[in-house]
Amino acid sequence: MKKILFGTTALVAAGLVTSAHAAEKIKLGVSGYMWQEVGVADSRAGQTTVNLVSNTEVHFKGSTTLDNGLTIGADIQLEGNSQAADQIDESYAWIESKTWGKVILGTENGVGDLITTHAPGVGPMGIDGSNATYWFTNTGSAAPTSIDASDSGDNEKLTYISPKLGGMFQAGVSYTPSTDAEDGKGPSANTSLHNVVEGTLLLDTDIAGFGVRSSVSALHGSNQGANNRTVYSAGLNVSYAGFTVGGGWGRRINKGATTDGSAYNIGVSYATGPYGLSLGYHNGTANGSNGDNGSEDGFTATELAMSYKISDGVDFKSGVSYVQFEQDVETNPLNGGGNGYENDGWIWINGIYLSF
Repeated sequence: MKKILFGTTALVAAGLVTSAHAAEKIKLGVSGYMWQEVGVADSRAGQTTVNLVSNTEVHFKGSTTLDNGLTIGADIQLEGNSQAADQIDESYAWIESKTWGKVILGTENGVGDLITTHAPGVGPMGIDGSNATYWFTNTGSAAPTSIDASDSGDNEKLTYISPKLGGMFQAGVSYTPSTDAEDGKGPSANTSLHNVVEGTLLLDTDIAGFGVRSSVSALHGSNQGANNRTVYSAGLNVSYAGFTVGGGWGRRINKGATTDGSAYNIGVSYATGPYGLSLGYHNGTANGSNGDNGSEDGFTATELAMSYKISDGVDFKSGVSYVQFEQDVETNPLNGGGNGYENDGWIWINGIYLSF
């Protein structure tokens, strides 16, 4: 896949240097999002927590079209929360042709995240429950909270995404030299993944009045300090008359490591006018802290949620979730001794979500 990616990039680069001139200089516009949430959680660990959670990003985007038809653009995403460890979330350039597709260079997520499919949901916590730790404590479970083959993160990478073929098929491939090399930093840790290659095939079309979206993804990266990692992911959504039913599955092969495991999610959503409803379930298991000794970590999340579009760029969401973290559940399924730990409970979240 690396040869295909580099070959396609070379073709696009050749188009750039063949007497191409821009109609005008790139001018950056401002966009972004903000969400503000308030919620309450009651968990087994004795925590009844009221919390306020926010996330804000300001995006500076712009593009120009060359006289040979290529479009070149930039996207810089500034974190709006001072507690964020990384002030610039993502920053990348892209080159796009209606004939050849799109090439992305910089700190952006790979195709294992950009063009994948999982269960539908409209809630504030998300179908995978990955935001649960904002509200109460994970006891140490290494079980996956996502099905995506997205282990390359938003580190420096090269990505190619094809145009939509036949109005329904799309393919993409990404190459990441190191998962410890974000924003121009050189790799510094043997425990990071190196030479990460990921690919995704996507079907997105209408069949006999039904909307169908399905994807399959694979990722592989080498690890000098431990084991290599291979990840597979697949998902399917079917939509009709406002209803969407779907789910996804992921498998992370990292033998002997705590994160070796699998996950799946399923869900149904309904949209009518400004209103949305959804019910979703996520289940993940992994080797956990004791590796391949027969123990297992677990994570499950169920969310019933609604959304309401107040106006363009202004949405309200509310969701009630039951979440369970389990560490070493084979040794101690009920937290009665040994090395096992468990925390579960209810979370109620309400939030305002702005886009601009």
